[in-house]
Formats: sequence, C-alpha cells, structure tokens
Amino acid sequence: SSHFGSSTSCSSGCGEGGGAMVRVLLCGDARAGLLKINEQVVRMHAKLEPKQHFEAIFCVGEFSASDCSLWSDGDADMRPSCPVHFIDSGSGAARLIKENPKGQEVRPGVHFLGQFGVTHVAGLVVAYLSGRYRADLFSAAADEAALSASA
Repeated sequence: SSHFGSSTSCSSGCGEGGGAMVRVLLCGDARAGLLKINEQVVRMHAKLEPKQHFEAIFCVGEFSASDCSLWSDGDADMRPSCPVHFIDSGSGAARLIKENPKGQEVRPGVHFLGQFGVTHVAGLVVAYLSGRYRADLFSAAADEAALSASA
C-alpha cells in the first residue's frame, strides 16, 4: 500500500517578498498503483478549493511492481489529475534507468526523473536519485576511494 503525505513549500524563499507556496503530494511505494493514487488525489481535491490543489505528486521508493511493470491493468489509459514525478527502486528500476538515464515523460502527465540529478518541478528545485542502496557496492567504492586518496 502507498503512503501519502502532503507538503507546502516556498518556491523562492518564504517570508516577506518570498515566493508563492507550492502544494505537493509525497507518496512512497506506489508499486504500479498509479490509479489508486490518482483516485485518492481526486477525493482530496474534491474537498479543497482549486487554489489548494496539488501542483505535483512525487512518488519515491518502489514505483514499479514486482513483475517490473509500471502500470496495473486498471490504469493503462488513465491520465493523472496533476503531474506525477517519480524515481524508482523497485524491480523495474534497472531497466528504466538503463532506458532513460536522464529521465523522460513515460506517458502523459507521468515523468520518470532519471537516474540522478537536480531539476525544477512546479517552481521547486528537486534533487533525486533512483535505484537501490547496495552495501556491498557502496563499501567497495568507499574502499577504492580510500586507496586512491592514500596513494
């Protein structure tokens, strides 16, 4: 099941003369459940004034399902009610990163951010990193860096 959290953030500094507030929804472990997430957003938007609607949805964690698919049967043609931006650490992450390392819109309104980087979304600066932490690779890279530094 997905975990939701909403947030507001200033697009160019808060306080006097600062930027406008940006409403975003943060979601973890979608696992090909974009339809379910969109249904939740539609319900939330129905209770809010239009100026309070989310400007972007960020999905982190496992976006792809265990079978490496990005979409469930019910959301094949669904267009989200607001733009979705995601990274992936699920089963399909390696293929997705290999095919789109710099990111791309994978369907209308759904954007894979890419392997790593910094971008602008809804007036916010967003840093991202896709993939899964592997202690064995991290330790090997750290050991190699330490050897290089001491040489």
